[in-house]
Amino acid sequence: MMDDYIAVLLNEMEEHWSEFMNGSYFLEEARKKQAARALMDALTEAQTELFLAYEERQSALAVLREEVMTRQAFLLAREMYR
Repeated sequence: MMDDYIAVLLNEMEEHWSEFMNGSYFLEEARKKQAARALMDALTEAQTELFLAYEERQSALAVLREEVMTRQAFLLAREMYR
């Protein structure tokens, strides 16, 4: 039962995450995309494959960390307000 409301809150946050971000987030995102394009243009085909494999693992790790930290924040808040 406890996990149900946490899952609902997490899903709601995931669906509306961009509403919580400010302009600096989107500026940094644009800069990252520009840097990634420049890097991809400079890499060989083999280097590109290696970089994309690395980036995929890095993204998966970031998602897991975000999920764990968010869940822990909800659990901590629940304990604080009991």
